[in-house]
Amino acid sequence: MKSHKHKLVNIATLSEHNGVPVRTLRTFMAARKIPFLKCGHRTVLFDPEKVDQALQRFEVQEVGSRSCRRAAK
Repeated sequence: MKSHKHKLVNIATLSEHNGVPVRTLRTFMAARKIPFLKCGHRTVLFDPEKVDQALQRFEVQEVGSRSCRRAAK
């Protein structure tokens, strides 16, 4: 059985990894939009892969795609 270990990172490293400001990440944490681990009073850690998956839910598709045109006819 293989163990899939993910590297956990702090909020500053996650911000650099995703290009999302720390303040926005904290807002997403408060709204429970991204997964995080709270270890103790101050330490908050993130799994970058899980956060990337959570942020993909907010991706907006383009307006002019062919599937939209066919549905409108």
